[in-house]
Amino acid sequence: MMDEPKNEVMLDEKLRRLPMGILAGREGKLKILITNVFSPLHFWFQFVESNNKYLLEELHSKMSEFYAWHLAPIIPGTLLPGSICAAASKWVGWRRVRILSEPPDNATHVSVFYLDYGCQESIACKDLRFLPKMFTDIPAMAVRGALSRVHPLEYMWPGEATMMFRQKVMFGASYAQLIAEDRQEAIYYVEIYPTKKTGALSVNSLLIQNKLAGNGAELQFANHCDLRLCYVQERLPSFEMLETGAFPMDADREFQKYFRGIVCTASFVMEFKVPHTTNPFLQDLTQALLDWMIGFKKKQIEQSRWGVMKWENELENELENELENELERDMIEWGNDQEELQMVKKKEEPEQQEKEYGKIFKEMYKEMYNELSKVHK
Repeated sequence: MMDEPKNEVMLDEKLRRLPMGILAGREGKLKILITNVFSPLHFWFQFVESNNKYLLEELHSKMSEFYAWHLAPIIPGTLLPGSICAAASKWVGWRRVRILSEPPDNATHVSVFYLDYGCQESIACKDLRFLPKMFTDIPAMAVRGALSRVHPLEYMWPGEATMMFRQKVMFGASYAQLIAEDRQEAIYYVEIYPTKKTGALSVNSLLIQNKLAGNGAELQFANHCDLRLCYVQERLPSFEMLETGAFPMDADREFQKYFRGIVCTASFVMEFKVPHTTNPFLQDLTQALLDWMIGFKKKQIEQSRWGVMKWENELENELENELENELERDMIEWGNDQEELQMVKKKEEPEQQEKEYGKIFKEMYKEMYNELSKVHK
């Protein structure tokens, strides 16, 4: 009898991600642990300086206790793509994974994606278990990351760039400075440093200095938007393609050549056309590209609308500021005129007073003269 726990995670259920936005505007460097690297623009990491680290450790401990008593593996026929389950990992312990592809008949292993680490592995079918919902309370801890202000010098990232980046960050903790967020794609754009000390050279700058990456800060920004213009090759393969196995993280040269032959053609870049294929091993990639294209077009439309709205708001604010400045200038001019008028008045007052006093004295002298004249007569 199959040892299936109650309230197991169903096929159509997904594990939620860590919420974004809580780090927006935060200054300083955050300690992170990079768990997997596909390229400088595609890697996964965990936040070390947070309560998440302890929640994950507690989860692993509870899973180890639970599966010490639940020994029956999942029936191979139920291993469907997208299924979330538990796997006895190479790190000695039980981890949460998602099935990437349905294993063929009589297969002994299946490809899985570690939801808390962002990496793939081929796991023996006998080492997989159903996952109860009580182990989905905490979100997936693997966070999507991309280096900021860098871009590939070629159509795809050269192996030397990825290798150097991997060597710099994969063997210990790193420190990340948050530059931007893509909340729709759940990506953090970061500057990564080997130390928290001030003045340290970032890995981003190191790649640029070694001519393994271009300086993305030199690229223009979209009109009325804060979004940098990106090459299509920077967006593809997408994180979703990598995490679902549509683009294998260990893809061979033939697969990469086929992929490059699609995304680097004018028909794809300009018209977003995906060539039809009868190869069953490439149909998942074709479907993934079609799905990506739908989301990409939708995102472009939303960004365009947002850009227009932002431009309208900026124009309205600009007009308001101009009116305020004009009013302020008028007030200053009016104040200057009043001040000048007061100065003129102050200057005229003594002269006016002198005239008034002169008139009074003249009348007094006239009366005195008349009185004296009467006396002499």
